[in-house]
Amino acid sequence: MLRNSNQIVKIDKLASNLEDEEITEASKNYIDQLTLKISKIEDINESELQKLFAIFNKYKFVILETEALPNIQDNLLALKKIFGSIIRHKRSDENGIVSVENLGSFPIDKAQLLSATNQMFSMHTDGTYEIEPPKVVAMQCVIPSNHGGCSQIVYAESVYDYLMENHPQELQSLFSNPLNITRGNQTATRAIFAEIEGRISMTFRADPVVSIIIPPPIEKVFNVIKNYINTSSNQLIFKLKANQILVLDNTSVLHGRTSFPDNEVRKVNRLCFDGISEYSQNLKFGFIPKSKVSNS
Repeated sequence: MLRNSNQIVKIDKLASNLEDEEITEASKNYIDQLTLKISKIEDINESELQKLFAIFNKYKFVILETEALPNIQDNLLALKKIFGSIIRHKRSDENGIVSVENLGSFPIDKAQLLSATNQMFSMHTDGTYEIEPPKVVAMQCVIPSNHGGCSQIVYAESVYDYLMENHPQELQSLFSNPLNITRGNQTATRAIFAEIEGRISMTFRADPVVSIIIPPPIEKVFNVIKNYINTSSNQLIFKLKANQILVLDNTSVLHGRTSFPDNEVRKVNRLCFDGISEYSQNLKFGFIPKSKVSNS
């Protein structure tokens, strides 16, 4: 069951053993509503901007279908005018872009760098170990894999609603029992759910790349969340095409990736933003739940 603040979309056919065509067909109509064709981001007009904001705020992510430029990164970098300053990563290039691709035999510790493998990347929000996680994450498809390598989305609101219905007391504890999350020399302490001015945001990650200290009161519900978000029937699964850019609200959706054959090429450019720009008033981060839990 996939939920946003305006509608519920049920996708019964999604499963890890389905062929790519079946997976994408099951979610095609939904994804079509979220896809906006903009030939060149730098030349975006006011009408296109308003459509972008409408989709982003309603569905919490938007897919921008762009033309092929001589330098494909130009469309990605042009988003900073809309979504704010670029947040750099230790693997960023000079522009702040991280290349996400299977490095194969490159001498790295794959257990510590899942994005550089062909393996499944479990559902998460970006920057959980940073003091200020990015508000917006953009992923530009350069080369899609022929098989697998599908994008996965889970709405934070659907997680909240599931816990509200099935584990209300545990949900309340998720606002007041912060986790300690470490990656390398970066550590942050934060609760899974936070509320600011009536809007709720979610941060979550559980994979070998990070080290997490979970307070005992939320150990059980942490695993409930982990199981929920990594169940395919709770995910929206689709495949990006070359020159498409997935732009998501990192406070409202979790994202992941299915595995793909080790002998196939798949490349995505990732860029993160702080959400502070001249258009900040047009962007609504987080979600307003239909039913609220008291966290006082």
